[in-house]
Amino acid sequence: MVLKYLKSSFILNSIRHRARFKHSWIQPEGSHVNLQLYNCITRQKENFIPNNKDAVSWYTCGPTVYDSSHIGHAACYVRLDIIQRILREYFGINLVTCMNITDIDDKIIKKSKDTKTDYKTLVQQYENEFWQDLNSLQVPKPDIVVGVVKNMPLIIDFIKKLETNGVAYKGSDNSIYFDVSKAYSTYGKLQNIGDYLPESSNPHKKSPVDFALWKNIKDSEEPTFKSPWGFGRPGWHIECSTLASAVFGDKIDIHAGGIDLRFPHHENEEVQSCTFHRKKQWVNYWIHTGHLHLKGALKMSKSLKNTISIQQMLNDISANEFRILCAMSHYSHPMEYSNELLETPRNVLKVYENFINTCEDIENGHIKPTLDSNQLNAIISKSFQEVNRALCDNFNTPLAIQIFNQSINRLNAMIYSASTDRGIINNMYLLLAFKKFLCSMLNILGIELKQSSHQEHDDSTKVIDLLIRFRQEVRTVSLQEKNKELLTACDSVRDSLKEYGISVKDHGKVSSWSR
Repeated sequence: MVLKYLKSSFILNSIRHRARFKHSWIQPEGSHVNLQLYNCITRQKENFIPNNKDAVSWYTCGPTVYDSSHIGHAACYVRLDIIQRILREYFGINLVTCMNITDIDDKIIKKSKDTKTDYKTLVQQYENEFWQDLNSLQVPKPDIVVGVVKNMPLIIDFIKKLETNGVAYKGSDNSIYFDVSKAYSTYGKLQNIGDYLPESSNPHKKSPVDFALWKNIKDSEEPTFKSPWGFGRPGWHIECSTLASAVFGDKIDIHAGGIDLRFPHHENEEVQSCTFHRKKQWVNYWIHTGHLHLKGALKMSKSLKNTISIQQMLNDISANEFRILCAMSHYSHPMEYSNELLETPRNVLKVYENFINTCEDIENGHIKPTLDSNQLNAIISKSFQEVNRALCDNFNTPLAIQIFNQSINRLNAMIYSASTDRGIINNMYLLLAFKKFLCSMLNILGIELKQSSHQEHDDSTKVIDLLIRFRQEVRTVSLQEKNKELLTACDSVRDSLKEYGISVKDHGKVSSWSR
């Protein structure tokens, strides 16, 4: 017993030393992309260099399907979807995505027992619900979806090879464990874990940092699978290593998940996969999203029983508004959620919709502003350059949104400062170029704007246009004659139209409207 303790202490001290001083990152060989990603191994941003520019691999750790998904999951998967869209649609990268579904796990077994429901029925119910939730959030299904149970033979073969490589051993509980001290690559690459390694752990393991590859059967009533080591089921970490390797092989461009997965899950994935493939590096870039938490609370999790389901959330906020909320904070940062904060993305989205409608009013001749070409060129050129710089800098979507907000404020001020009676508006094409840029960026963020109200309701639009022009003429005369009674009547018309979802804005002597 004393010998085992001394050996365990030696291993822990050795890992602490290596975790602090010997982690290293190998820069991939390939074509550079004008993009920098934060690298948790080097603790700084690095140039993104895919292994194959024509086929970039992305693996995401999917859910353990034992309960309804909550808005913490929603924030993670929406943020990752935004990044994937930027890679595909902005940088033109041919991205292939894969996600696993954990369909056998301690939590699934417990829920199955508690509800007296067959675990397969339970898994199917919550997996179907998960995909429905993602669809509600405008998150498309990954290109490849892989489950654990159907791929059990692959997992067993993966463990057998680790056993052949001399890094797997049988514990005193007949479970199979990974021996971290014999790993092919350094342990502790992804996170500075030197001060956080456990001093005590499962007594069946050689070292506290070793982890289960195959769990021996504990209860005759729980689901089990036949293996060379007896009946049991795989450990959590081995599932992702096996499935990701089966799809993408011995090197992956991007591996993503929540920040809570970085250690120990992703760390264990990396060390066992490097050992399996006999390589010093398996994943080139790790992307981790920050936690979502309720205002004044810790992170949201099922275990803390402070969750809000995705469908509950969508009763208070639209998918578009939630996606804007996610894009307004950096993907790697924590994200706060409260009813008060929901107003911000709602207002931002309304500003964008109103600006687009205003541009359509100008296209259709309803508003005839005087547009200064020098100012327009300066605003548009600056916004293009700064948005590009933001997206190339580790997907800085909050800065990109801030740039759009500032540009739209300046353009609105120009549009409503003066009008003209000319039939064709000078420099209108510059304004419409910015509108197209905005629409394309909203599309990249996964914002599904409704079809233009002018196109949907052509007849009603003509009637509303006639009413707004008449009101504008009455209001102009009232302002000139300082007729408070008529001005009050104009305000009454404006307020009444609000009840029908029509917003009227007065800009000096010019009025505009939007739905």
